[in-house]
Amino acid sequence: MASAESSHGSQYSPFVAFIFLYNLMVGTGCLALPSVLLKGGWVLGTSFVLIVAFLSYVSVTFVLESMATANALIKLKSRDRLDESLLSEEAGQPGDDFPSEESHSLDKPSEEGIFEISKKIEMGEMAGMFFNQWGIIVFYSALILYLIGDSIIYSTLIARSLSEFFVNLTPASWAFDMYLVIFFCFSLPLCYFDFQKTKLLQMTTLAIRNISLYTMIILAAMKAVNGDRKDSDVPTVNLSALPNLFGGAVYSFMCHHSLPGIVTPMRNKSHLQRISGLAYGSVVVVYILLLVSSGFAFGVNVKDPLTFNFPADQYGLVGNLLFLFPVFTLSSTFPMLSITLRNNIDTLLQFAFNSEASSPPEESKLRRLMLTLLAVVPPTLLSYFAKHANISVDELVGFTGAFAGCAVMLIIPAGLVYCSRKIFSTEWDSQKGSRIPKPSNYHHSPFAGQGWVAAVLAWAVLSLIFNTYEKWNKLPSA
Repeated sequence: MASAESSHGSQYSPFVAFIFLYNLMVGTGCLALPSVLLKGGWVLGTSFVLIVAFLSYVSVTFVLESMATANALIKLKSRDRLDESLLSEEAGQPGDDFPSEESHSLDKPSEEGIFEISKKIEMGEMAGMFFNQWGIIVFYSALILYLIGDSIIYSTLIARSLSEFFVNLTPASWAFDMYLVIFFCFSLPLCYFDFQKTKLLQMTTLAIRNISLYTMIILAAMKAVNGDRKDSDVPTVNLSALPNLFGGAVYSFMCHHSLPGIVTPMRNKSHLQRISGLAYGSVVVVYILLLVSSGFAFGVNVKDPLTFNFPADQYGLVGNLLFLFPVFTLSSTFPMLSITLRNNIDTLLQFAFNSEASSPPEESKLRRLMLTLLAVVPPTLLSYFAKHANISVDELVGFTGAFAGCAVMLIIPAGLVYCSRKIFSTEWDSQKGSRIPKPSNYHHSPFAGQGWVAAVLAWAVLSLIFNTYEKWNKLPSA
């Protein structure tokens, strides 16, 4: 029911897919991470990054396996329908006691490519295939809440950064509103297309992002080496910081919601797990370097976001450019979020009205335009209202990431892989029985045991407990 995106369409290399994954994870989360981790201490902060990165990667492999299983299930069911139609045609031809050689060859297709990810199946469609009604409700509630919340945060941060950077050029009373409108006009055309169309933007952003991040790492290291070290106040372990660690972890390694749109157009999908692992490893290296350099240079009082530690009055043009870092990074990530939101809203509407996405080209273009507007306009309006209602970005980040983000990154992938394995096995046995051995999913997660599913769910429950505790403590006392 989701739009098909075959391997014969517009495609890109695995390296471009790596760029997409890297850009999704290294957003604004990396700017707040040093402050959160250093409050937890050298040992606890570093350990937390490694644990969260590992479990997040495990859940990514769950999503990739579920995508392959969903493709296989669709092919298996379509082959079953083909078998039935062939039998009907054969029964209606008197004198033909046996099917022809040609038709019989269609009845026994090769099973080697059944797990090929050739059709783009959004997470919403996978939820419809593998979850019951309550599971689908929980899935869409969490995913759409997370994507809308993320889009509001990104719109707000970009407009706020631009209005503060050009504070001397635009009146403060309407600067935020003006830059929010400018960003809306810039991003809307990009959100209309698919991931392939944003390839140049992603590659440009990757270069800008890495230059900015490593510039901050080098400047912090130089500050520490020049004898201005402030790391003496960083604890080894501070357990009281655990709630903040759990709350800030989601934004550091989130890419799960956009995997179908990123992976399906790849030309060569033979090393999906390796590519995603390389992306995670690269992100971990950047985060550890940021943690160590920031800790030595600024200590536990490092400012959040990290770019505020390099003011223009000390670092000149470099400080000005670093101040705009959120604008560069979020401007490329926002279309990816909106495309994912648009595709899943489309899938949700198809489920709700029991319709198919196929339509004449003119209607298809109009449908895409309306869905794009539905994905971009509400978050922009909510960003405007949140700003004028004095709702802070920290509040938006805390609520969105702590609950909806935890579900999208951990709970939903674990549920998808568990249910997909059971449903495919049942469907295969009902159609093939013991005649043909069940083929192996060559995109299967290297963490195949059910114990890994339990471990991811256990971490999710622990994260929800700590996040709830943190939010409860922040409530004003009566």
